[in-house]
Amino acid sequence: MMTELVLVEGVSDVLLISYYLQKIYGWKHENSNMLGMTANDAYEHVESLAKEDSQLILCGVGGNGKFASFVEKHRVNTMLIEKNIASLMIVTDRDEDTDGKIARRIKKALAGLTIRAGRWISNDITDSFGQSKSINTYLLVVPNDEKGALERVIINALKDIPEESDLIREVSTFIDSLKVEIVPELCQTNKSDKATVGTFFSIKNPQNAMRSFVTIVSKIDWSSSESLRQLFLPFQYLGAEKLVDESLLNEK
Repeated sequence: MMTELVLVEGVSDVLLISYYLQKIYGWKHENSNMLGMTANDAYEHVESLAKEDSQLILCGVGGNGKFASFVEKHRVNTMLIEKNIASLMIVTDRDEDTDGKIARRIKKALAGLTIRAGRWISNDITDSFGQSKSINTYLLVVPNDEKGALERVIINALKDIPEESDLIREVSTFIDSLKVEIVPELCQTNKSDKATVGTFFSIKNPQNAMRSFVTIVSKIDWSSSESLRQLFLPFQYLGAEKLVDESLLNEK
């Protein structure tokens, strides 16, 4: 069985991506995974998915800036050498950074593996038996072409969905009206986006406003969003042959 590892920032990322993978790409939930990975604390989250002869382990590392500590605590670099892991994908928020800066930060945590935004790269490494093997890497930075985080992706996706677009635009206008005099903190893009998403879901499903994020996410038809489909296109290669950028083979 081919094992693929996906590291994302937080629980909300795991829930949205897991839901999307199951609904759009046919993955199914499993109760355990071949690597024995479990969450170490309340901030981490691990889900296991399967499709045909592939298993996907989706890990929320505990928040922004926690990738390096997660890799160290869970001995991910050792796993890549010792275990039969075919690929490693990392999904991270853009915030205010460039693709290059994010890639350099992630690479430092990965013991020399090359990773590049928007491209599958094949890395040749030596396993614990001294044999050569390849691990494919991919860095998905969200949003793709603007500053922000997962909340910005959700806002853009909701604007694509006809039955949700009017409400998300009204909510965005309302949040904008609070920025200058009432809640100056909302002038920060990430905080404004979080407030917009939270308000939208509270209005859309008031009976679930105080419940888990997964309950609310499952009530939205994310397959109707073209922007989300485009952003998440790299997920089609999970559990399948990768379209590797051969010009970057074994780049160090």
